[in-house]
Amino acid sequence: MTRIAGSRTFILGVVAGLALIYALCYAAISAGLDASSPLVFAGLALAGVLVWRRRPLLPARQDWRAVVTLALIPTTLGFGAMFLSPGRAGVGISSVLGNIQPLIAVVLGVLFLSERFTRARGVALLFGVLGVVLIALPDLTGSDAYAAAGVVLALTASLAGATGSVVVKRMGAHRDMLVIAAWQLLLGSLPLLAGSLVLEGAPALDWSVKFTALLLFLALPGTALAVPVWYWLLDREEVGRASMLLFLVPVLGLGTGTVLFNERLTGPAIAGVAVILAGIGVIAWDFWHAPAVARDPDAAPLTTAAVAR
Repeated sequence: MTRIAGSRTFILGVVAGLALIYALCYAAISAGLDASSPLVFAGLALAGVLVWRRRPLLPARQDWRAVVTLALIPTTLGFGAMFLSPGRAGVGISSVLGNIQPLIAVVLGVLFLSERFTRARGVALLFGVLGVVLIALPDLTGSDAYAAAGVVLALTASLAGATGSVVVKRMGAHRDMLVIAAWQLLLGSLPLLAGSLVLEGAPALDWSVKFTALLLFLALPGTALAVPVWYWLLDREEVGRASMLLFLVPVLGLGTGTVLFNERLTGPAIAGVAVILAGIGVIAWDFWHAPAVARDPDAAPLTTAAVAR
């Protein structure tokens, strides 16, 4: 197969594609909640990885601790919180707060991966925090405890996702990330399905064409494709710098909520979008001009065969 170039332009394109998928996931979750309870919906979406990789091989023995950590934190905890949040807060606010991994990842990268905290990252981080606060202001200051619970769940999803990125980065190269992602998602789906039976009772699913299409989107591009591609990206870039580019997700999430669900944008939300876009511009400039992160030359490149196998 022809190797796909790992140029900065290509990597920025990958990040933009992932951002769009992540933003659409919250819309798909919200649209599917009228046909399924949240936890069983999450478990079914994660189990869809079996369609992507029909016969997953076992990870290496030394990788099992990381696989279990990835299964429990970013998968069970992160996806569970992600599927529960849109039913409590709106699609826009859930997508915003559920994708503030850049804020958390920068801090975790400095603490646990010895990554640099540059001036550009500091400025982008400040803009990102300010933008997220402006967008979340109505729910954070309102008296609706149910919506406040949605905010907490969305923030939990972000924390779990950022933690998973650090775990993957610490694993280093020479890993088959498709195998690790497959087992992570498969094992992580089991507590969600068990929790659904305990907390939500016997699943009452409406297997309509709409629900099936939403489930397939969440299972395939939303999970089985997005997770290993993100891990490939982490192999080539610092966690903090790569994650900062995902500030685009909240902006796309608000746009999705507005277009698909007629959610009205407030003045502070519009200002928040503008501030976040400014932060994205700063980190994109830094990404474009900074030297590439050194990586093992024997690590597998992203190829059409690597993604398809």
